[in-house]
Amino acid sequence: MNLGRFLLVSTTATIVGVAAYAIFKAGGVKPAMIEAVKGTIKAGDWTAEKYVSAKQEVTRLVDEAKADMAEGA
Repeated sequence: MNLGRFLLVSTTATIVGVAAYAIFKAGGVKPAMIEAVKGTIKAGDWTAEKYVSAKQEVTRLVDEAKADMAEGA
């Protein structure tokens, strides 16, 4: 392992360790995890809503195109 990679890994490990220690000392592990789960649920709900909306829009466009084709034929 070269020196640059070693310094990068050790610096990253130190930063992660300090952040984890700060969260642990603040008693924020459980609240932080709960907030992470809430965020994931909200993101999943948002994604599902956008998917349904996009699907409805595509269906509407296809129906409109078919109607236009039927009128022109």
